Amino acid sequence: MTAAEQKALKLMDLYARIIQDPQYRSRSMGDIFVPGVGLFEENTIVFIGEAPGREEEKERLPFVGPAGKNLDILLEEIGLSRKRVFITNLVKYRPFTPKGENRRPTARESRYALPYLLQELEILAPPLVVCLGLSAAKTLLMDENLKMEKANGNFYTIQALRILVTYHPSPFNYRNPQKRDALHMAFSKIVPAGF
Repeated sequence: MTAAEQKALKLMDLYARIIQDPQYRSRSMGDIFVPGVGLFEENTIVFIGEAPGREEEKERLPFVGPAGKNLDILLEEIGLSRKRVFITNLVKYRPFTPKGENRRPTARESRYALPYLLQELEILAPPLVVCLGLSAAKTLLMDENLKMEKANGNFYTIQALRILVTYHPSPFNYRNPQKRDALHMAFSKIVPAGF
């Protein structure tokens, strides 16, 4: 069995445990599990968003909606593609408002999901983790006071993980020229870092 096959089996086991955990999903989350997807090879960069949205829930894949299209552009600009990275979310179910709209995970939902995310990262053993947005960054870095304006484009180390923080590639951020430039600047640091 190859190392990639071993990682795939370990991830399947981890995802099964998440699905079976009755406390993982709050009442205001969808019931469709959205796993991480991508390459299992050594030296694969992992990108982490906050949670699936409506499109991701429908397709059962992370970053397939408008933010995913922006992510594809950013990856292409640095010579990467979805086929060469692993993409996942902090929370694996879609959080929604009482009106059924997408929402950010609550601090409790994020904290509860963190140990599972850390296990996912332990299995994948990436050389670099890219946090796409404040929710993922605050939770992974365990810093509720983190400000994206200061964190964007910076590297951090937590539990032997090398982490790069960026704005989320949402259409809202991507339409803002300053945030779009900040996203491009942060992504430009991925390849020079040796990946």
